Amino acid sequence: MTLIIENGSGVAGADSFETVAECEAFAVAYWAHSLTGSPADKEASLRRAFVLMSVLPWKDDLWPTFGGTIPQAVKNAQAAIARVEFQSPGSLSPVYDKSNAKVLTAVGSLQWTPKAGPNTVEAARQVVTMAMDFLKAAGLLQDDVGGVTWLSRA
Repeated sequence: MTLIIENGSGVAGADSFETVAECEAFAVAYWAHSLTGSPADKEASLRRAFVLMSVLPWKDDLWPTFGGTIPQAVKNAQAAIARVEFQSPGSLSPVYDKSNAKVLTAVGSLQWTPKAGPNTVEAARQVVTMAMDFLKAAGLLQDDVGGVTWLSRA
């Protein structure tokens, strides 16, 4: 299914700010290689990034048209977030199953051993912080969001 690109004019049904080609160019520029995989997988990751971005604390009346022109910072942020989602689908909306985080190792006096596993939130943190840096530097996000504090780079 082809992406519907928001260009700043309020495109009905838009589900991305950039094309797969633009996302791949960003990947090459920032990580020195393109994303491998099918175009459908790349489009799906761009859609998930678009949905995630829709809940960010944008300044009033910016989302989704940004006054008629989509800033490059928004496209860069979407590409960075899409990269995380492409490499590990669902990593930005993980489901944590606490019962799957340990293994019963002794029955007499119950003993549990923690299981090592991927922490998708930690793995994504650097790239999501990069995306937020793009948006904050462009002045697109609200400064104070009802007590929510964003991690900032020092």
